Amino acid sequence: MNGRKHRTRIIVTIGIVCMSMLSGCTIPEAEDPAHAKPPAGEEPADSLTVTREELYRYATESNTVWEFVQRFFNDTVVYKDRDGNFVFEPVDPALPASDYDWDNLTEVGAAHREVEYVKNGETISIKGIDISRYQKTVDWEKVAADGVEYAIIRLGYRGYDKGGLIVDELFEENVQGALDRGVAVGVYFVTQAVTVEEAIEEAEFVLENIRGYDITWPVVLDLEDPASSLARTVGLTREERTDFTVAFCETVREAGYTPMLYCNIRWYMQELDLTRLTEYDKWFAQYFNRPFFPYAYQMWQYTNNGRVDGITGPVDLNISFVDYGQTPEELFGQ
Repeated sequence: MNGRKHRTRIIVTIGIVCMSMLSGCTIPEAEDPAHAKPPAGEEPADSLTVTREELYRYATESNTVWEFVQRFFNDTVVYKDRDGNFVFEPVDPALPASDYDWDNLTEVGAAHREVEYVKNGETISIKGIDISRYQKTVDWEKVAADGVEYAIIRLGYRGYDKGGLIVDELFEENVQGALDRGVAVGVYFVTQAVTVEEAIEEAEFVLENIRGYDITWPVVLDLEDPASSLARTVGLTREERTDFTVAFCETVREAGYTPMLYCNIRWYMQELDLTRLTEYDKWFAQYFNRPFFPYAYQMWQYTNNGRVDGITGPVDLNISFVDYGQTPEELFGQ
C-alpha cells in the first residue's frame, strides 16, 4: 500500500469512528481529581495530524466502519493530542499486544450499556465498578446483589496546588462496606507527584491507609490531566512522569501488592514511555463501543454512565480479564 492510500484509509477510519459512534475519543476532564478519569504534549516523531475538515470530508465519502477499523488498528494507534488534533502512530511490535477479540463482547444491559466478554458460551470478564466520594453513600448489599464482584475505591489524591496528601472522605466507609458484603477491593490514588521522592511518598501513603484491610485487587496509580492549567505538574516531561510511575509501582510491589496504571489512550501514548512499563498491569479507559488500544491491558473502563443497584446516579463500569482475588496457584495452575 503506498503512503497516500494508507493516509487516506487512516483518515477515513478515524473520521467515521469518532463522528458516528462517539462525540469524542478522549475522556472529558472533571472538576477535580476526585472523579477525574484521565481523559497530554509533544507529538511523537513519525506521527500525522489532520484537520477536522479533512476528517469530515473523508468520513462522509465512505459507508464502511468496522471493516476499516479492524484492518486499520492492527498497525496504527489513533488518539487526540491536547489540542484536539488526531495523531496516528505506528504500533510498536516490541510491546506486549492485546489479543482480545471484540466480537466476543456482549451487551447485557441495553439501557446503560453493561457488557460482558463471552467466549465459547462462557463469560470471561468480571464485573466491577470504581467509586469515590462522588457516589456518596453506597448500599453495598445491593451492589453485591447486582453482580458487582470488585470495586476499585479511591483512597485519595495529592492536591494540585500545595501538593498535600488527602484521603477520600468516604474511603474507609466504602472499603469496609464492600468487604463486609463480599465485594473484593482494590484502591486507586490520583497522583500529582513532581519528583521520584513524592511518588514514593504517595505509595507509602496508600500503603499506610490500606493496612489492616484485605486488599486483594490492584493498587492503582491514576494518571490524568490536572483540572487547572496552573497545577504543579504542568510541564513535566514524559521521562519524568515515567520515572515517577516506576517509583510508585515498585514501592507498591515491594510491599506485596499488585501495582496497576490507569490511563486513557492519550496518556499511555504521549505522557508515558510504555517500553519501561511492560511489567505492570494496566487499566484502560475508553468510552467506546469497542476499545482500540493495541497493547496489553487487564481491565477496561468502558463507561462513566453506568447504573448499579445501591448507587444513586451514574457510576464507572469496568470489566476485568484477570481475577486478582485468586491465589497464585489458581492463577498459574500450580
